[in-house]
Amino acid sequence: MGSEFDIGELASVTKKPFFRAGINRAKGLLFVILVLRSTLISSEVLQATEITDVGWNSNIKVIEIRLDTFPSTWGNWTMYLDGEAVPMEGGAGNPVVRPNAPLGAPPTGLFVGTEPWITGLTNVNFPCCGTIQFNIPGEGLTNAYEFNVSDLGCETASTKECPQEWISHYGDLVIAGTEIRIMENVKYFQQGNIYIRDEAKLVLKDAHLMMGRGAVSTVHIYIFVDPDASLELESSLVFPEPAGGLVCTLNRGKVNITDSPTSIHYFDMSEGAQLTMVNSEMVFTLGGLLQVTGGTTLLVNSTIGALGLKVPANAHLDVSGLESGVYFESWNVHDMIPEADYDLILENTHILKDDFVGELKHGPYERGWLFFLDPNAHARIVDSEVRKVFIDLVNENVQFENLRVGMPSSLDYRDIKLTDITVMGQWPFTITDSDVTIRDSDYLFLQPTGQSTVTLIDSHICEFIPRDFFGTMVFENGTWTVAGEIIGGVPHHAMTNDFTIKGSLKMGQELRESLQWKGAQVTREYDVIVEDGNRSPVEGALIRIDGKTSATNASGAAKFSLVFDELNYVETKNLEVLEGEIVIGQEEIDFFTETPIRVDIGPTGDFCGPNFGPPDGYVDVWDLMQFADHWHTRTGDGNWDAKSDLTGLNFGDVDGYIDVWDLMVFADHWHEGEPP
Repeated sequence: MGSEFDIGELASVTKKPFFRAGINRAKGLLFVILVLRSTLISSEVLQATEITDVGWNSNIKVIEIRLDTFPSTWGNWTMYLDGEAVPMEGGAGNPVVRPNAPLGAPPTGLFVGTEPWITGLTNVNFPCCGTIQFNIPGEGLTNAYEFNVSDLGCETASTKECPQEWISHYGDLVIAGTEIRIMENVKYFQQGNIYIRDEAKLVLKDAHLMMGRGAVSTVHIYIFVDPDASLELESSLVFPEPAGGLVCTLNRGKVNITDSPTSIHYFDMSEGAQLTMVNSEMVFTLGGLLQVTGGTTLLVNSTIGALGLKVPANAHLDVSGLESGVYFESWNVHDMIPEADYDLILENTHILKDDFVGELKHGPYERGWLFFLDPNAHARIVDSEVRKVFIDLVNENVQFENLRVGMPSSLDYRDIKLTDITVMGQWPFTITDSDVTIRDSDYLFLQPTGQSTVTLIDSHICEFIPRDFFGTMVFENGTWTVAGEIIGGVPHHAMTNDFTIKGSLKMGQELRESLQWKGAQVTREYDVIVEDGNRSPVEGALIRIDGKTSATNASGAAKFSLVFDELNYVETKNLEVLEGEIVIGQEEIDFFTETPIRVDIGPTGDFCGPNFGPPDGYVDVWDLMQFADHWHTRTGDGNWDAKSDLTGLNFGDVDGYIDVWDLMVFADHWHEGEPP
């Protein structure tokens, strides 16, 4: 039992010198703790954004600055170049710095270009090397980042001399025979594929390997490892150039990756291949997929963006409650797929969570789980979250419906039962010599082959890669967005494509930039509907394009076809609607034109209706304002509209220029038609 508290004794103790000294020491210690705590708290709150990389975007000839996170606010930043403040909105001919994507996307960094935005730096005094830093309101200074992009193709008006840091090689890099190529303590910029053939070996040690497309026709840039060849990465980086491209590895040989944080988008393990990955990463902004269809794979203390597993013929897969973002202390693929004809072991390995947002939330990007199901597999996936499940259709006549992303959907095909699974990325189908119909579905990834006929009804594709395809794509109220590759002459991709697209289809504007086309041909069949100012069909109107003429039927409809290749798919052709020899309507057509094409042949000059809505059969002030928007534009200008080109010089044939001659024709038809 403790003694009772004696207040008198406490009073006497507090008067002693040792007590007062102890109090002073305690006060001093408390002050130090408070200062440290304040410093720690302020460092957490005011932690500034970090510059992680500075690169050269060769496509648009600008400098791209990568940030670890984009600040929540934009504006009133200060840029310091080699320690000197430089305006970020210098105007035309001077540096202009802005986010590399819309703020809602969100951005991953900044572009340095000029106006009109975004013009390249070719004629701008901005150095290709130096130190760059930003002062961000509410955060303070970023790190001062030393950059040098002079070896990466940077060309500006700056006279500053920059030391060379990178070894550059343009064209495919082929290592063959028994050669052992060692890249140690170097920065190597490879523009093209890498082929490691025969018994050759490529060794990267303490190296940076940056890969660009060069002359490669696909967005994917490959490292090919042949069956007896090998690749070794030790304490090295592998990543794409800032201008874009996806670094991929097709491994049929032996690969060792140690202590290497790679940005490989896609790594394929084929039959007989070997992969050992220790203390490493395979993570890219859009991917980091390890796809295992064969061979022997061991991952230890590593991180990957996504894992794709093949379920072979007659093998069983029975999973439920599957989620992304998992960590395995020890996992064997045979625990999930007992009859898998390959080996895969994960030890202390992390598969990233599928937490993409914005434009990456759905579409052709890689996170979490993917499965590749043989048509003769026995698969049950229930109440699970997956990125993609590939369905392989060969010599089939099948229909699917209601395949959606981001919500529970189900699919029943042969002995493949997908029940209430949430697909986050795409619904992929490989289709060989089959007749397939898909209804009311979105984010489809289609790879048709042979003489297949694929019909999409009220459906959407986000990626289209035909492979030796000679059949037909039929759309009924279809959409195609995001990505596609129409390629021929590439052995690992497709040797040729020559197919037909029919029906009602709308393509996203982004396809004009993202679609890759080379060595292939497509015939596109267009439906045209001709209507008068009252929205009534016009029968017997002549449709003329590319030297061919057809006539509309009782429904005002006609058809024509155009053949496209890599040279002409972005070129426009003029479609004319004629009454006798008089042109009464016209549209500009290219591969991306939405179908059906609707041509209104109301009164000349009836460009629109009230509030710039559809034409209303009456020429008034709304049409005049629409006409004025295209004043003095020419064919090829961003604001060009062929409908406003009413005549040419001296009232001759249309001349591709909107001027006073067109205005006089417009005036001749003022208030023509019936007011709505």
